[in-house]
Amino acid sequence: MNAVTPDAVQDFLREYVVKSLRGQGREVPADLPDDCDLLLSGYVDSLGLLELMTAIQDYFGREIDFDELDAEQMTIVGPLKRFVAEKLAKA
Repeated sequence: MNAVTPDAVQDFLREYVVKSLRGQGREVPADLPDDCDLLLSGYVDSLGLLELMTAIQDYFGREIDFDELDAEQMTIVGPLKRFVAEKLAKA
């Protein structure tokens, strides 16, 4: 498998959010900047965050220990995408 880049993770996050919001009949954001907080923006709720973590692992085909990521950073696109890419690079 090729190395997963932070940009690839961000692309997945955007697709995931778009699919989720469309399914709810909600407006879709044009972009997900690095400082976007998925929870505070209302793109995911606490249960949705757990579903997102599972979806990331399923999509990239690897288990990731999200407990290693600071809880305050877990919902912010930039830190989350870098963390996932770093963990997948080490796996």
